[in-house]
Formats: sequence, C-alpha cells, structure tokens
Amino acid sequence: MTLSPPTFLESLTTAERDALLSAGHVRRWSVGEVLFREGDTAGSAIVIVSGLVKIYKLGRDGDELILSLCGPGDLLGEVTAVQGATRSADAVALEAVEAAAVAVADLRALLARNPRLTLVLLELALRRLRLADERRLEFAAAESLPRVTSRLLELAERFGVAGPDGTLAVDMPISQEELASWAAASRESTARALRTLRELGLIETHRKRMVVLDADGLRQHASRL
Repeated sequence: MTLSPPTFLESLTTAERDALLSAGHVRRWSVGEVLFREGDTAGSAIVIVSGLVKIYKLGRDGDELILSLCGPGDLLGEVTAVQGATRSADAVALEAVEAAAVAVADLRALLARNPRLTLVLLELALRRLRLADERRLEFAAAESLPRVTSRLLELAERFGVAGPDGTLAVDMPISQEELASWAAASRESTARALRTLRELGLIETHRKRMVVLDADGLRQHASRL
C-alpha cells in the first residue's frame, strides 16, 4: 500500500495550472449543496480549489453508494466534459467548496494547445479505471476489515495532518454510515472493524475526528485486500 498519488493539479507545472484555472470561472457551493446530479449535461469540468466533495450514486432502494471523496487539486467530470456526455454520478459538498469550472469548449482548446496537459489527463483517467477495477476485486474477495481499513488509510493519507509524534489526525468528513457505504460494508461490520483497529492500537476515534497511531499497521491490514 503506497501513499496517495499526487492530485491532478499537483501533476501540472505552474504554467499549466495557471492556464487551466484562468480558463475557468470561480464557483462556490455551501455545505450540503449539490454540484451536479447524475444525468445532468456535463457542460464543464470542475477543478476543486478548496473543500471536500462526495461523489455517489443512488441504489435501487434509494441508499447512497459512495464512489469517492474528492478534495483540493482534484478534477471532476473531465471525461464526460470532453465527450459532451452526461454526469454519471451525483456530487455534493461536504464542506464549503470553491472550484474553477472550465467549459467544454475552453477545456478542449486548452488540451489542443498543450499535449502534456492532455497526457496528464489521460494518466488520471487510466488511474481511475485501475482503481475501479481494484475496488471491484476487493468488494468481491475481501472481508470488511481490510476494506474499511483501506478507506480510513485513504482518508488519512490524503487529508490527514501529521503530528510531531508520527501520528496522522484527520477531521472525519463523513459519518460511520457513509464510511460503511464507501467500504461496501454493513454498519455493523464497519463498527466491528473500527473497534478492532482501536483495540489493536492503530487508531483513536473521537467525534468527527480520527487519529492514526500506526500508519504502517493500517497498511498491513489494508494489504490483505
């Protein structure tokens, strides 16, 4: 298990990043506000500057099926925007979000002028395809503990703040029920997994906050996927 890869913006040069952001217009969403719905026309790609966004689909029974959490530096809807297709999932702000919305025509023009930017976008799309394949395999083969551990590790490595003692503290942006959805686990098995990780001394959990005490230990459990 490796640390989280760089975000889309982190993969760009300063000139590429400035060109992309200047090609868009600033959009802001408050907590709980919908960025887009599944089936909406994808008129733009969205580059998150600050805040956190939950990407999810609704199951047949109306339950949320969380696909990912996206934060600063992430790019949303790039493939559908380039194709001029429709959104494939819902997106809602978990925190106040500021982003640059780049219209389809402007994004295509920017990609045409900048082959390296196109390559970075392609690498992002391929990485997401690999991740989707890995998730399908883990949902089919793994027990709840490594799946929950993997999601917690993803949160900590992406959004955690390192302490002087080697810990990682992260403000939990989702509820235990949402964590269960993201890990494709029941609430009961997610609660058991959290209890096990606490008893092993790998994490501490507080109200809307988690502290990773032993990241290597978490990675060992997540590696069982």
